[in-house]
This record gives sequence, C-alpha cells and structure tokens, in this order.
Amino acid sequence: MSRALAAIFAYWSDGGWLLIPIAGVLFGIWAYWFRLRNALRNAIAAAGRAEWYLDEWLAGHIDTSVWNWTMEHHEAAIPRLVADLHRTATDGKTARRRFQAMSAWQWDSLKRDLFVLKALTAAAPLLGLLGTVSGMVDTFTAVSRHGADSAEMVARGISSALITTQFGLVAALPGVFGVLNLGRLRTRLLSSYSAIGSMLAAACEDGAAKGGAAAC
Repeated sequence: MSRALAAIFAYWSDGGWLLIPIAGVLFGIWAYWFRLRNALRNAIAAAGRAEWYLDEWLAGHIDTSVWNWTMEHHEAAIPRLVADLHRTATDGKTARRRFQAMSAWQWDSLKRDLFVLKALTAAAPLLGLLGTVSGMVDTFTAVSRHGADSAEMVARGISSALITTQFGLVAALPGVFGVLNLGRLRTRLLSSYSAIGSMLAAACEDGAAKGGAAAC
C-alpha cells in the first residue's frame, strides 16, 4: 500500500504545480454537478406530483376540497404555486402566463450554477494545455542552456507537459457528460412545466363548474 501511495505521489509531483488548480476545478465540477442534479430531480418530482394532481382533479377523480388542501400544503413549492394561481388568477391565460414566468424564474436560479459548471468544464483542459506549454518551454530552455547534457531535464519537461495535459482532459470528462445529463433533466422539467401550465389554464377555465375559486 505504501509503495502504491509513493508511486501516486511521485506521479503527482512530476505533473507540476498546475495539478493543484486542476484538482480544484475537478472538485468544483463534481460539486456543482451533484448540486444541480439533485435540484433538478427534486423539481421534476415536485412538478410530476403537481401534474398528476391536476390531471386527477380535472378528470373528476379527486374532490375539489381535497385537491385544494393537498396542493396548498404540499412540501414542494410548485404545487403550492399552482394552488395559489388557481385561487387568484382572473382567467386561464393569466394563470398560465404567471406560472410560466414564475417557473422560468426558478430555472434562472439553476441556470447560473449550470453556467459555472460549464465554465469549470472548459477551464480544465485549458489548464492542462497551459501545463503542456509550460513543460515544453522548460524542455526547450534546458536544451538551449545545457545542450547534449540536458536529456534528464528534457525528459522531465516532457513528462510534466503530458501529465498535466492528461489530468486536464480527465478532469473535463465528468463535466462534459454531466452537462449532457443535466440537459436531459432540464428537458424533462420544462416539458412538465409546459403540461402544468396548460392544465392550470384548463383548471381555471373550468373552476366554476368544478367548484374552484371564483377568481377563475
């Protein structure tokens, strides 16, 4: 075990000081990805529940009073928002427009974190490229100063350049696949929001017939 740790430490040392910021970028990529994934999954689950309750209520499978109480006391924000808009909106179009605006505001708060994740993903290979350039500069400097006696310094410079490049590319891979995964979750969330907006408009239009709020 100690030999393995020594080998890892030696390999890390050969990569140079740029491996430190690359490691920080890698940590940031994973941290933002987990944060966004959990936020999007929670939002999708809440939107799915709101969509299901709306569909069941519109189909007459849930009593209006039960629906109102369930939505207003739900732990997630989206069902409570739907209940509030159903109670206060003047018509279906107004309810859908207000829901779209407020759900877009919620997505904007996640979009800032997604921008940071994309920036970190782009920064990782750039830091690796910087390490490549730095290592090659050291190599040519050794050649120019020491001539034929510079073999060891040349090998060290090339090794540093390649190791830093390798770490930069490896650090960027989780970000690339993470952004794709988040894009699929975003599509699911926006699709659910669109369905909720349409059903909310229908709920407000049919509110009087189903015993809903007089405002609708």
